[in-house]
Amino acid sequence: MIELPDRYELIAEIIGGGMSHTLHCHDNNLKRDVVIKALRAGIAHHRLLDELAALSAIRSRYVVEIYDVVRDSNGNVIAVVEEYLPGAPLAACSAEYTITDVLKVLYPIAAGIADIHAHGRVHRDIKPDNMKFDGEGQLNIFDFGLAKLAESPGTTALYYSLGYTAPEAFQPNASGLHTFTPAIDVYAFGCVALWMLNNGSLPASLMTLPPTLPIANFSFGALAPAVPTEITEFLNRSLDKDPMVRPSMEDIKWAIAAELLREKHRLLLTFDGKDRVVDQSNPHVKLTASGASISINYDGLFFSISAVTGQVLINNAPLIVGTRLTGSSVFVMGAKNTLIGQYATSVTADVSHPEVTL
Repeated sequence: MIELPDRYELIAEIIGGGMSHTLHCHDNNLKRDVVIKALRAGIAHHRLLDELAALSAIRSRYVVEIYDVVRDSNGNVIAVVEEYLPGAPLAACSAEYTITDVLKVLYPIAAGIADIHAHGRVHRDIKPDNMKFDGEGQLNIFDFGLAKLAESPGTTALYYSLGYTAPEAFQPNASGLHTFTPAIDVYAFGCVALWMLNNGSLPASLMTLPPTLPIANFSFGALAPAVPTEITEFLNRSLDKDPMVRPSMEDIKWAIAAELLREKHRLLLTFDGKDRVVDQSNPHVKLTASGASISINYDGLFFSISAVTGQVLINNAPLIVGTRLTGSSVFVMGAKNTLIGQYATSVTADVSHPEVTL
């Protein structure tokens, strides 16, 4: 165990973490609890530097924050000081969940992984043991000891977590390296979702080395609690044997967010100097002007164009049936015809997306 700087007071050693000594300490200078992680004997020093590089690059409310480093007398980094999460680990949660409960846990995981990927990193060890709740009940992802840059050439040794490592990770390439892409984390996310929806266990086919895919006679849509159709599609694809079929974590995040915000969106239309609102209490609207018309429908998840007649542009492109409205848009209805005194009519449309509350 390392010698702690005077400012840190040891509270307890945290059990777990095969590659590091993990210490729960109190920072007497800043009056807060922290976690200090130092490598165990025999573990390559670059593991600690990998975690340091990963955490220092990522800014996310769903990923633990790095505060400081500890150096030895030669100036070498020997430990990382991280945010302390006082809540329970996800792995210890065994309650029966409603689908809303599940989605409220899966959303921060999906958002955290999406943030990791946006910073060019692959976590490589997504599993319930590496997620924990903070003091406000917000789930955070931690343990970046295996994290790599997305464009990393790979590793000669494979470190894996049984049940959560994608099949392609087990097959080295022609150079003898095990390579990792963001699809590795997407697969692990699907396994975490299945673990939650399957009472804290995984099917036997996922516990083989490598996992056996596809899972026989399986769909997320057949589980209880019932998973919404659009999210079922994303989760089923996340466990596809082909990593190219798996969706991005960004797409999964937004699908879950849309479901959590069901019936809470609002569309504001400004038309002829008046405002009109489309929401759950008023889910259909038809606008007619300048020889053209558009109909908009809100299904609780999206605002979509259900009918168009005449000439209508949206942001200077032709408007077609099925278009989903996001953010801010401008419709131009009809065409200018001075011979008959007709002028195009502009309509502004603003979709509000309330923040996901967990």
